[in-house]
Amino acid sequence: MAWNEMMDRSIGILPTATHSRIPHKEYRMTQDELFYLLFGSLPRQGPGCTAATRRAWKSLSSLPDRPRILDVGCGTGTQTRDLARLSAGSIIAVDNYRPFLRSVLEWVAREGARTRVCTLRASMDALPFRNEAFDVIWSEGAIDIMGFAKGLAAWKPLCRRGGYLVISDLTLFQSEPPAELLDFLKAYNVTLRTEEEKAGEIRDAGLLLLSTFRLDEAGWLEHFYEPMAEKIAALRPAVVSSPERAAVLDSLAREGEMYRKFRKWYGYTFYMIQRPDHD
Repeated sequence: MAWNEMMDRSIGILPTATHSRIPHKEYRMTQDELFYLLFGSLPRQGPGCTAATRRAWKSLSSLPDRPRILDVGCGTGTQTRDLARLSAGSIIAVDNYRPFLRSVLEWVAREGARTRVCTLRASMDALPFRNEAFDVIWSEGAIDIMGFAKGLAAWKPLCRRGGYLVISDLTLFQSEPPAELLDFLKAYNVTLRTEEEKAGEIRDAGLLLLSTFRLDEAGWLEHFYEPMAEKIAALRPAVVSSPERAAVLDSLAREGEMYRKFRKWYGYTFYMIQRPDHD
């Protein structure tokens, strides 16, 4: 994944590995190394929590005993692991950042899940699967890389008729957001859309919106921004000689500040979607 693509996954859009080591403060790390050291050591690469994954999964009905699941933009696979524990199905975890996929394979080996969980390095807009290959397509906090409507259009054919797409995405909760928030999001080329607008995009894609719920604040703060703030503080000495790297950390720290200030205006909504039996 190129650095600019990684940064596009910020704002709680940044979708994940483990065992990173803080380098000596004089070490001049690359941007890729900074990304991996920061996000690879976090419990999640973006907002979310096991309770939300479980709630979304339990809302699905009429699934096969062993559903075929595709996790798009899996990161280090926190939600992949949750899905493996919630179902008896098989899972393909897809990301285009190789170190994250290595982390997925590590916990797969530890948990003895090799017969049910595998990884694939691929771009989410060019997934190499046959049509109707999956009962469930799952993606937490990653579809924004493509755009909501484009992602739905690209992934719908891969879902069997009667199957499900479960997607969490950044969403506007109230109309007319403050100018400060809009200016902040503009720098990331992010345009917030309401739940009603996204529901319209789901209908336009020929899909059925079954239900929605909003990720609670703990999914943002306790499970993402608070661990990230600790990691940013630990990394500060390593970027002291690089204003560019320090600016990256400053930008990520500001994300947490903006969420705390404007969390009533935006957040993640989970969309439980079904492909009709006939379309």
